[in-house]
Amino acid sequence: MTKVLQYIIVCYAFFVPLSRAGIVFFSMILIVSWLFEAGFQKKYRLLSQSKVILSLFAFLLFNVIALLWSDDIFNAYKYILKYWYFLPIVVLFTSLQKEYVSKVLSAFIAGMLLSEIISYGIFFEIWDFNGATSKNPSPFMHHIEYSIFLAFTALILLGRMFNHQDTKYKIVYSLFFITITGNLFLNAGRTGQVAFLLGIFVLALLSFKNKLKAFVVFILLTTIISLFALNFSSTFKTRITQGKENLVQAVEQQEYCSSLGSRVGACIVASDMVTDNLILGVGIVDNMQVFHQRIDEKYPKMKCLHPIFMHMHNQFFQITTQLGIIGLLIFLTLFYTIFRLPIRSEEYKNIKYTYVILLMFSFIPEVLFHRQFSMALFTLIVGLLLAQYRIENEV
Repeated sequence: MTKVLQYIIVCYAFFVPLSRAGIVFFSMILIVSWLFEAGFQKKYRLLSQSKVILSLFAFLLFNVIALLWSDDIFNAYKYILKYWYFLPIVVLFTSLQKEYVSKVLSAFIAGMLLSEIISYGIFFEIWDFNGATSKNPSPFMHHIEYSIFLAFTALILLGRMFNHQDTKYKIVYSLFFITITGNLFLNAGRTGQVAFLLGIFVLALLSFKNKLKAFVVFILLTTIISLFALNFSSTFKTRITQGKENLVQAVEQQEYCSSLGSRVGACIVASDMVTDNLILGVGIVDNMQVFHQRIDEKYPKMKCLHPIFMHMHNQFFQITTQLGIIGLLIFLTLFYTIFRLPIRSEEYKNIKYTYVILLMFSFIPEVLFHRQFSMALFTLIVGLLLAQYRIENEV
């Protein structure tokens, strides 16, 4: 059963960027196989001693407790139930074997390569796929999520370019890095694009002892990538121009009906809600009901937000309005424990830092902790990091 479980984990990693059905199927198979694997005494010991697992459990438990002050119990329960996508974390942490850790990461990268090929085919109008267009060639998920997947994968490849000793592998990683970075900037997701540039800075600092060299590498890479994107990607250029105009209109003219303008408006309303419900928030799901009521009562210029805002489009405000400052602190503690996880492997240490920082930035314009693909990516990466930590500390 243990060997079968390893293969299932590899399959899970491959399908994380490709298929909603694949995520559901392999998540369920992983959990069932893990139960049949037995060895629960050791598994319980590992789980009970992990600060990351305990922090995640505390966050989920506090969500359940929040049902006490949530009025729409049925929909709140459905909202919380979606967190089951995080269950495979315990499978990877307790059962992934040493020789399969790199295979799992490679399977994810292979899945991203297939996704990239399909995306380029859409962009060049070679084929139609899943309603995606040449202006937004995101084949399987929302363009914001896809941009984050692309940015994260590109950073993994860039880290290997910086640190791998074999020239042949450096060339292969460089070619893949170029194509996936190109895909990122053909995509309409500004979140991943900006997060990617921030990630380059972090990765350069981690990879080079000479901080001046790291800064020079960062400046050169970001300048070259930005110039190519502005000159060869009309989507990127248009989205950057629109973003600037949206922000100016929101700040100077109180125009909140654009993509970024609506997010500015949501922050204003959410801040108002947090002031009135600082400690515990207003409850799961109820936060959006209060949000729309507050717009009707105090912010008539933001009524255009009614049909397009099913959540806050900001992870931090989403949690604070639901669970208050207590819930937010528990949530941030989870990411602090991941960030502080002591991993000796340079590659996985870099992955840990870049992923957490990329995610923290991406939480500002979008609620990613409740989107299926992003939840699966979180599960995969945190599970891998915990498995690597466990393997390094096994006697």
